[in-house]
Amino acid sequence: MLTRVPDYYEQFRCLAGACPHTCCEKWEVVLDEDTAALYKTVPGPLGNKLRAAMREDEEGDLCFPFNGDRCPFLDGDNLCEIHRQLGETATSVTCREHPRFTEDYGAFREITLSASCPAANALLLGSGEPLTFRELEAGEMEEPAGDQWLAGLLPLRDRLLELLEDRSLPLRRRLGNFLLLAVEAQIYLDGEREAELPALAADWAVPAAAAPEGENPSLFPDGLRFLGTLEVLDGDWPTLLKQAETAPAASVPEALLERTAVYFAFRYLLKAVNDGDLLGRAELCVFNLLAVERLAAVCGLPEALRRFSCEIEHDEDNLEALLDEFRREERLSCRVMLGALSG
Repeated sequence: MLTRVPDYYEQFRCLAGACPHTCCEKWEVVLDEDTAALYKTVPGPLGNKLRAAMREDEEGDLCFPFNGDRCPFLDGDNLCEIHRQLGETATSVTCREHPRFTEDYGAFREITLSASCPAANALLLGSGEPLTFRELEAGEMEEPAGDQWLAGLLPLRDRLLELLEDRSLPLRRRLGNFLLLAVEAQIYLDGEREAELPALAADWAVPAAAAPEGENPSLFPDGLRFLGTLEVLDGDWPTLLKQAETAPAASVPEALLERTAVYFAFRYLLKAVNDGDLLGRAELCVFNLLAVERLAAVCGLPEALRRFSCEIEHDEDNLEALLDEFRREERLSCRVMLGALSG
């Protein structure tokens, strides 16, 4: 199966015990059925501890409940007791796959490395070069690509990524063009004209910059305040959002913001195959980037992106709440985003 990954993917190495923000804290470790079955057969003291630790959560999944915000198998060296004694293959799928976000699209698969992981974050923000993607061949059998929107969305996403990486224009102008093309593409999707998307991608021309008309709407602080209403992972997240409301703007290299925007776009845009909501996901990419930029004024870009990814990217309810807000509320609408970008 063809697998697309960011160009730094094969450089990734887990920091293990040296990680300053271990992924074995604060997040619930869900156990897949095969791993849970294995743990029921492990002999000795470790097996007894495994079986005693397993609990069913509110969704009916087996998991390891936290012990003081830490996985009960995270030892004093910040290493996994299960990994140490039984090997990596004995850990759950959740643990083996993190920090990878994997999306299967039938004939191909795409994997991103979550910016919540300090090692992946450093690779993403460790270069000012345009972010590119590699194609790897795996030995798995391909599945047929049956989604009606996929053939049109792939070239459209390529064009949207090109717009983000057009360094002849300021980044905010590029983000505006990104949204404008998404608006047109959404009209095609809504009109069941998905077969015309490749032609739209090929023919769409960057519009001339328009002079601002009247007062531009403000995306923030309302955007930060809305984030504060969502589910919270870390207790100081609302405080960080509040500080970002009034913090003086930080000077963040456009090249790094561009790479962050491309990271978001690669991860989210093709998910429109699930419901046809391309515009909502384009808005999500732009909003995420602008929120991270605001947070960077408080704690710097790498930490701002890491915190945002922890709180928002790893919580499907929070992501869905953002998409709903774009559809429902004028304060976070595409019109407001475009106005904020042109101001």
